[in-house]
Amino acid sequence: MIRVLLIPSSDYLGHPFPQRHNQIFERVHDGKDFEVHVVRFNIFGRAGLPSRCIVHELPIELGVSKAPIYYLSNAVSHLQWILKIIKREGIDIVVAGNLLPPLLLELCKKVSGLKIPFIFDLQDYYPTSAAGYVCNVNSLLGTTVKGIFEGMTKALIRMVDAVTVPGFALAIYARAVRGARSGVYIVPNGISEHFFKQHDGRRVREKLGYGEGDLVVGYVGSMEFWLDMRALIKALSKARQEGLKVRLMLVGGRLQTTYVEGVLKWVEQEGIRRITDWIGFVEHERVPEYIAAMDVGTIPFDVKNPTAYYAAPNKLWEYLSQGVDVVSTPIPEVLAYKGLLYVVKDENDYVTALKEVEKAKRERTHEQGREKIVEHLMKRMWRASAEKFKEIILGLVRNG
Repeated sequence: MIRVLLIPSSDYLGHPFPQRHNQIFERVHDGKDFEVHVVRFNIFGRAGLPSRCIVHELPIELGVSKAPIYYLSNAVSHLQWILKIIKREGIDIVVAGNLLPPLLLELCKKVSGLKIPFIFDLQDYYPTSAAGYVCNVNSLLGTTVKGIFEGMTKALIRMVDAVTVPGFALAIYARAVRGARSGVYIVPNGISEHFFKQHDGRRVREKLGYGEGDLVVGYVGSMEFWLDMRALIKALSKARQEGLKVRLMLVGGRLQTTYVEGVLKWVEQEGIRRITDWIGFVEHERVPEYIAAMDVGTIPFDVKNPTAYYAAPNKLWEYLSQGVDVVSTPIPEVLAYKGLLYVVKDENDYVTALKEVEKAKRERTHEQGREKIVEHLMKRMWRASAEKFKEIILGLVRNG
């Protein structure tokens, strides 16, 4: 049996919804060939997500709400506890998905001579995503903090045995940093099996008071600083002025920053509060029901923000699973599948796309191309990503 220690990117049990590591490593852990041990960083407090893995609660932590400050404040105790878990549980390989704890562990390995393979799962553009939880990434302080996190990210990419990424944009970045060294693997983000069940969105539409003629525009996910919600909100206001019966449904909410307050302000300023329904986070199993109630699923990422630019959003596949039209800003991962969705650059593009969706809905032609979409979806399941991760782990452990 191979014993894997996962150092996750966030709070494995307390995050509002399952993240990439939950989806992959709950499927890697089988108790027979693979045993997954997880370090829990208690950032969000209450543990709301279930797990089949062996989760290790850290015994002593300083409670800090800002994630980067939390890791910095607890750096020494985290490292000591991680080393203790590796020794006590006979860990064969480490997979890490954040910055400071794995960087300290890798440095400790160099000093102590600890021989254990190490995979860095680079799922965000960390210089910006980590800095964004501390300060405004466009400020002078933000530039300084990003520079520090950039150095940490590059150091990890160079030092580890392998790097895994969810999309090709991050793969290009990681390969450029590693230079001639090989060992960068794409392990895509995907969708859970329950998204393959087609839901009837009429119940949710009726509950929220949507009419047959309403064009429901939705967003599912965290409401954070890598988004450009302002352009979407302005577009909905303009579309309404031009006669479209648009409604806005937001499924998700705040993680740590105050970006939510900005969204609320823009909704008021653009006069669309009356047509906006903010659902908040819902159980992951119920997300398809809400998506099915939408006519349009949006990916309003800010292409000028590197976190968004390098993202590989699985919401693309979640929207498509329920037959919803998708409208997205032109991040690289989305452009690779531009034949499946509408790509928009500004509020005028949004309005044009919404008019096309409304026309297709009225003429009942929006179901065309479903077979092609299902073909893509079958390749984007989390269980396939878990199998890919198993292959990488096996290769590294067997090669010592």
